[in-house]
Formats: sequence, structure tokens, C-alpha cells
Amino acid sequence: MSEFGIEMRRLRMRRELSLAGLADRVHYDKGYLSKIETGRLPANRRLAILVDVELGADGDLVALVPEEPRRRGGSGVAAVSDAEPDWGGELVAFGEALAVPLGLPPMAGRDHTDDQRLLTHYRDEFDRHRRLSQQLPPELVLRRLIVDFNTLMELAQTSTTSASPLHLLAARYAEFIGWMCQEAGRLDLALSWTRRTADLATRAEAADLAVYTLVREAELALYDGDPVTAMELAERVLEDPRARARSRGLAAHRQAQAFAIRGDHARCLSSLAHARDLLHPERLAQDEPVVGSVTVGGLDNAIAGWCHYDLGRPQRASEFLADALERTPAEAHRSRALFGARLALAYEASGELEEMQAVTLRVLDDASLVRSAGANAELRGLSRALMRHHNVRALRELRTSLDEALVGARRA
Repeated sequence: MSEFGIEMRRLRMRRELSLAGLADRVHYDKGYLSKIETGRLPANRRLAILVDVELGADGDLVALVPEEPRRRGGSGVAAVSDAEPDWGGELVAFGEALAVPLGLPPMAGRDHTDDQRLLTHYRDEFDRHRRLSQQLPPELVLRRLIVDFNTLMELAQTSTTSASPLHLLAARYAEFIGWMCQEAGRLDLALSWTRRTADLATRAEAADLAVYTLVREAELALYDGDPVTAMELAERVLEDPRARARSRGLAAHRQAQAFAIRGDHARCLSSLAHARDLLHPERLAQDEPVVGSVTVGGLDNAIAGWCHYDLGRPQRASEFLADALERTPAEAHRSRALFGARLALAYEASGELEEMQAVTLRVLDDASLVRSAGANAELRGLSRALMRHHNVRALRELRTSLDEALVGARRA
């Protein structure tokens, strides 16, 4: 018997719980659990979390299962260069490759009023890009974002009156570009653009946005399977007096997610409560710029549901996530794909298979429109979970549809 199997059996017997009773509670096959307990099969981390919760092991069972390997390397990302690129020259070269004249003509006599008009235009465009990102693949959104970002940087280089607000708007574009790179599955580029955001925000004396980039780095660390780094980054934001309430609240969300991955139930719930307090509308200044997601309805519940799934409490997770999705607009396909996929996982883990099937079909529709690397990572986990329902025809067919969609997303 394996060390995990021995301890699992000891705790189960202490609770006077049969193997069939445990199987019913964690929604795994009794024969499969028997093989785990006798050491004929190794326990995976997901099962270990569920069994740990049911047997009241306080993390001792989870500690006996090796942590899963990180998804991809998070190191080796080149730092943003201190040298200022020739932003206009880069666009001109791009245009020449397409036989399109993209060079800006000299704008003699450009004054403050001209710059304000340009700022209004590119702020409106930024809001439009954010809306489009919920309905289109990241690669399509990135094409337009990059052109607008380079233009803003060129305008900032040549402005005599508005360089700081132009740099601030460029910083917001850079942060958004980083998120789209993440959604395209390029963590290295996402981190590089996030660090460029910090540089531009510092130039514009936007301290809160510069600090907020650490929240984004914490999110990237979580996606990369590194909760320790995520906790450290989130703590830096929470302790920074320059961070506004929303940035600190989002940092507390990342902290809670990291604690959940580590199986620290008490500290996770404490961080969730802290985030809920910081993000209360009364705590936010009316003139405070909105950073982070603006499309998820009930963001606190969405993150709470995410955490409860990682803590091995899938039924509670499904309640939080279902509520958040009900309040998320139908046109927010990217957000609905991500949190819908996590909801499908929660339904599967709690044995609510009809609900899981219905949610998964809706997620596949949303994901096909936006091609989200985050949602696809959750769907791959769901595909693995469905393997244990191979004897149910409808779920075999669902897994086939799921795998076909994932293969199609990789080829796209």
C-alpha cells in the first residue's frame, strides 16, 4: 500500500465510513477508490483534495500527493528595455510591408486642444476594444490594439503639452494587451507587456496603476501554477499605501486563490472577506479608474466559487459560480466561457451531471467565439474528469465534442 492509501484507510476507518460511503460522497467509483487505497493506483491531487475534505484530514492527505507540474515556465522573460523605441518608425515599417502608408504627417502647431481631442478618441477606442474582446479571438483584438498603442506612444513622443496623459492611456492599452496575450496562451508576452505597463504608469505618475501590475503578475503566476509567488506579489500590493481600494481588493482575490490552491481554507476565506470589504462600492472613490474585470457580474462570488472548487467543496463552488454567471451579460462570452467552465467542473465533482452537461454545451458555444486559453485550460481538466464516466453514453459523446473543440482551438 502507498502512504496515501494507508492514511486514507486509517482516516476512513476512524470515521466508521465504508468505502462505498466515501465513494458516494466524493462521486468516484468504489472500485477506483479501492485501487487507490491498496496502492494499485496513485492518487491524483484533485481526488486527494476531495477525500481530504470528506475525512477531515486538514490537508494531511493532500500533502502526501506530489504537486502537479507547472503549466509552463514563468521565468526567463526579458525585461522591458530602457531604450525608447521609434514607435512611429515601427508602424511605418509595418505599413511598408503591407504596401500601406502608415506614417503620420508632421502636425505643426499641435496644441493642448488637439491632444485632448486625440485622447478622447483613443479612450473611446479603448472602451470599444474591451467590448470586442468579449466577442472576438484575442489575436483579432491584438491587431488593432497594437496599432493604437504605437500611435499613442508616437503622439506622446511628439507632444509638448500632454505627454503624461498620453503615456497613462498607453499604459492602459499595454495592460490590456498583456491580458489578451495571456488569453492567446502566451504568458511570456503577457508578463513582458505587464511590466511595460508599470514603466509607462510610473512615467505618467499613476502610482495605483503601477502597483496594480503586481496583481496582474500574481494572476499570471497562478496560471503558471506558482501560488507562492502569487501570494508574495498580492501581499506587496496589500501593503503598498499607493494602492487604491480596488487594486487592493483584486490583490486579496489573488491571495485567496493562492491559499485555495495550497489548501489553506481559513486564510482563503479570510482573504475573500477582505476582498469583499475592499471592493464594496462605498469603499471605492467615484473618480477611481476601473482596473481588472468589468464584465463579470458578482466578481466576489465568481472568485469565491473558484476558490471553493480548489478547496474541495464543489457544491458550494457551484452555488457561487452559478450566481455570478446569472449576473454576467450574455454578450460577455469570454468571461462566461472561463467561469462557466469552472462551474461545469464543480457540477461534475459534486455529481450533478445533468447540470454539468448543460453548462458545458453553453461554454463550448462561448469558447468557440473568443478562443480563451484560460477557459480551455479548465475544459481540459473537465475532459480528464469525464474519463471516469466512460460507461455513460451521453457523457462519452460530450467528451468527444469537448476534445474536438480543444483540438480545433490548438490548430486555430
